[in-house]
Amino acid sequence: MDANQPKQKTSAALEYFLYAAIVVETGLAAFVYKTIFHDPDLDRLKVYFGIFYCAFLAWSIAQLNKIYRRRRLVQEEPAEIHEAVPEPTPSPLGLTTTQLTIVVVVFVTAVVTFSWALKLLR
Repeated sequence: MDANQPKQKTSAALEYFLYAAIVVETGLAAFVYKTIFHDPDLDRLKVYFGIFYCAFLAWSIAQLNKIYRRRRLVQEEPAEIHEAVPEPTPSPLGLTTTQLTIVVVVFVTAVVTFSWALKLLR
């Protein structure tokens, strides 16, 4: 039995949790924005909710990035390098293009879905 297997299961569970948390938190943000902020007395809270939302997204993306890096390090086998291999250029937020695309698609889908659902409920 591989010693890394329980850690990989934990990281996979955390990865799925973070994806779900991003979707749920985006839905909650859409709900709060569409329903609660129609009250002029709560207008000043928009900034605080926006900061919290962006901070949570940044934290989630950073955690996903750590998981992907660890997984990549475990999967790479040390090999003798006979030729100089150029290092890949860093991408935005430390994510690969595929990972960044997934995050953007999940985010946009969540915003559109929850906005549509809240529009139907009104």
